[in-house]
Amino acid sequence: MYSIKQVSERLDIPAVTIRAWENRYNVVAPTRTEGGHRLYSEKDFETLKWIKTQVHEKNMKISDAVRLLQESPPASDPPTSQNDKHGELKEELYEALVNLDTQEANQIADLAFSLYDYEEVFHQILIQVLYKVGDEWENGAISVAQEHFASQFIINRCTQFLRVLPVNPALPKVLAFCPEGEQHQIGLMVFSLFLKKKGHDVIYLGPNTPLEGLSDLIKMKDIRVVAISMTNPNPIEKVENWIQSCLKMDPSLKFIVGGSCVKDCPKLESKSVSYSLGSDWDRWYDSFMR
Repeated sequence: MYSIKQVSERLDIPAVTIRAWENRYNVVAPTRTEGGHRLYSEKDFETLKWIKTQVHEKNMKISDAVRLLQESPPASDPPTSQNDKHGELKEELYEALVNLDTQEANQIADLAFSLYDYEEVFHQILIQVLYKVGDEWENGAISVAQEHFASQFIINRCTQFLRVLPVNPALPKVLAFCPEGEQHQIGLMVFSLFLKKKGHDVIYLGPNTPLEGLSDLIKMKDIRVVAISMTNPNPIEKVENWIQSCLKMDPSLKFIVGGSCVKDCPKLESKSVSYSLGSDWDRWYDSFMR
């Protein structure tokens, strides 16, 4: 079972949108805890994922997507043996991490990277294990120490690739950060790896980064693109004011603002600012970065 926060973060859909789809269109019917909090089943999760695909990637109206869902529900998933070829590695890595076994976890991760492309390992194994760790911690099945150990292990693995991937000096240099108060950095980390694979030099500042002094860093390091990730809506106004001041300083700068909180927030009307990347990063890259 998933909380609305977990569904929102995993699917990159704002919680307010999930509630609207539920209340207005009855696309899912979550159960409730004794405290009244929503709990979504795996079937609910897959239904919301399907709806998002129709609306955000196929540009279908939500009402049409709901009607299509009612007329022809999504096909059931194939058996696990066909659908989840990474299942065994994920389970083994999870067990090693909750047992705080660094050597075993590194051996499993090394095996995964030897079998699959690193992007596949990040998206299909490491990130999925991180989600499970978060779920088990919220459910009280593992301790905060186990959660911190697992999260740091996965972040360190991502950071290793940021260091070793080659850079094309002819491409724009990128600054990547989460603003002050924002701790969720995995999405930003994976997106930074995507840009690094394209050949961009990415200066990765990570979570909880104050805005003060960043404009000087942009000038000093000749930054051309700034990537910002937020799941917490509180700093949005401050971040957008900062973006506007940066664009006054240098109108040629480009900004990418992503994260689950930005879809339903007011947006700057500027060709220099891109919001809510969605899942097709290559298409976005071709349209915005070139």
